[in-house]
Amino acid sequence: MSSRGKVGSRASLLLAASLALPLALAILPAQAQPIRLTPPGGSQEPAAQQEPAPQLTPPVQTNTMPAGSQPLAPPAMPSPVMPPAPQAQTLPAPQPVLGETTGAQATESGSSNPKAAEFVIQPLNAPDPSSGGLLDDGNGGLGTAMWQSSNRAQAVQALGVLPAPVSGTALRDLQRRLLLSVAEVPPGTAATPSILGLRVAQLYRLGRLAEAERLASLPSRDLKDPVFRELPFDLALLKNDLPKACEIAANGLREDASAVWQKAAVLCRYNAKDIAGGDLALSLWRDGGGNDPSFNTLAAALRGDARAKVETLGGASPLHFAMLRAAGRPLPKDVLDVATPALLVALAGYDKADAELRLMAAERAVQYGALTPELLGEAYAAAEIPEAQRTALLANIVAGKDKSVRAAALLYQATKNATDARTRADLIKRAYDLAVARDLLLVTAAVYKPLLNNLVPNEASIAAAPAVIRMALAAGETGTARLWRNILLALPPERDNAGEIVAEAWPLLLIAGEDGDWRDSRYEAWMTAQAELPAAERNNRAAQLLTLAEAAGIAVPPEKWDSLLAAAAGNDRRGSPSVAVWRNLQRANAAKAKAETVALALAMLGGKGSLEIDGQGLASALGALRDQGLTAEAKQIALEAALLRGL
Repeated sequence: MSSRGKVGSRASLLLAASLALPLALAILPAQAQPIRLTPPGGSQEPAAQQEPAPQLTPPVQTNTMPAGSQPLAPPAMPSPVMPPAPQAQTLPAPQPVLGETTGAQATESGSSNPKAAEFVIQPLNAPDPSSGGLLDDGNGGLGTAMWQSSNRAQAVQALGVLPAPVSGTALRDLQRRLLLSVAEVPPGTAATPSILGLRVAQLYRLGRLAEAERLASLPSRDLKDPVFRELPFDLALLKNDLPKACEIAANGLREDASAVWQKAAVLCRYNAKDIAGGDLALSLWRDGGGNDPSFNTLAAALRGDARAKVETLGGASPLHFAMLRAAGRPLPKDVLDVATPALLVALAGYDKADAELRLMAAERAVQYGALTPELLGEAYAAAEIPEAQRTALLANIVAGKDKSVRAAALLYQATKNATDARTRADLIKRAYDLAVARDLLLVTAAVYKPLLNNLVPNEASIAAAPAVIRMALAAGETGTARLWRNILLALPPERDNAGEIVAEAWPLLLIAGEDGDWRDSRYEAWMTAQAELPAAERNNRAAQLLTLAEAAGIAVPPEKWDSLLAAAAGNDRRGSPSVAVWRNLQRANAAKAKAETVALALAMLGGKGSLEIDGQGLASALGALRDQGLTAEAKQIALEAALLRGL
């Protein structure tokens, strides 16, 4: 062992001995509770309730923004399910072959009337803990046999390439169901990382904190994945519960001297005003090869060095954020760009951040599924915008000059308060345009969902039909979109451009399953509506439509592709998928390896609503999902891709 390795080893032992035992006793009280993002007088977190029996629909993640040291109230979810342990069986002995002596007879030689022989099968080992989950066949699970035809190495690799964060609602829901499903995992020796540990870690990366915590509570037997200990530590930090976090860190440091516990010791010592202990912990971590510039700067700030400038959160872990919060420093400019979904929720409730940054953090948390749209609606409604600024801000919105989060909040407040249909319809159209400009269509649609359902289509509101139809489809309200389309069909085509609006909306309703089978007349009407576009763009849009329609399981006449081939302008120029992922997807799909196919398809589609994949890759991924019986899921992913691509 090198001298540096010996120093690191001795350092680890010294750190564990000197810091672990008294660490939890030396922590100062948690910081004051930050201001909640919800409006004053809002509902308090519900008291714990008895868990209901599993429902027919998947449980919905309802993470709330941290409030001081108060824990997040997890949603009521089905109890964790584990496959039943095999029971001992007693089978009758087979009849002996002529001339053969049974085992019983051999042991009872000399007996003229031996007992009938019996073979007893001893109980098998307990089921693999990685097979448990929160979703079964009755509430959204993908099937207990979904890992069949995959070996253990293939399952581990497939889970390891899942994307995160994921902004596409349909993609994220399918990935969540994959990770939460009860399913027998491929046989093999449990190793680290385990399949259960990988699932927990991926849920955490998605920002599904409550579900990650519940899944981690399943019987883990001898699984040694660090995530089982580090997840409670991170959750305590995100809830601003430093005493609990430091207690977990002290216990972790007793068992091993990994970097996370050594760095936690620095936070806990400095926060307890134990400067000497913090200096020692920091020195030992560095002597062991620790290298994290952001952490070093945060440690200096927490120690009281006024010259330390925190310009980035670096890895943006809960530990980094906890150190920044404990030091009372403002958030660096890049915080929203580097924050994980889980950290975005904490930022949305951070009292040291300005109101606009907190709103933007809440928007992104909803975009990644870590926060509910209802809470973002409450935050929009509670945003304080002086009356003197409202008129000018609204004028800038109309002129397309203001695309800020304040503009989004003002439009939401104005839409909620509008008393006539024409005004509300116009505001919803403005909100749609702003959402597209800010790449937040799915988020805005989810927040506006109740307002869309309360808007009646009539002469006063019909001008907003294109925006309402797209917002409704993005929010999953296909019935509302169909209602508005039917109203338009009843009007003369020239009235309020009803015919053109219907033509433009046809591809979306077709992919959503709200317009029956393919119709050449509807396709030609849609192509006519694209006549003012340059030929290359027009044909590229047509290629996307044909690709997404086929991906959704709709039969497209071959001659439609022929016309694009003749134009030689139908190539979708988005990125090609990884050849390795594509090749393994083909193998897994051919072998009917459902879970592996789903994981690889999600990896190919990426985390941004399928925006970054070319037509061929999109068709391959969605076709594989349909082959595995996930036709509805493939259709919804195709619809969201069509909306986000501007069809």
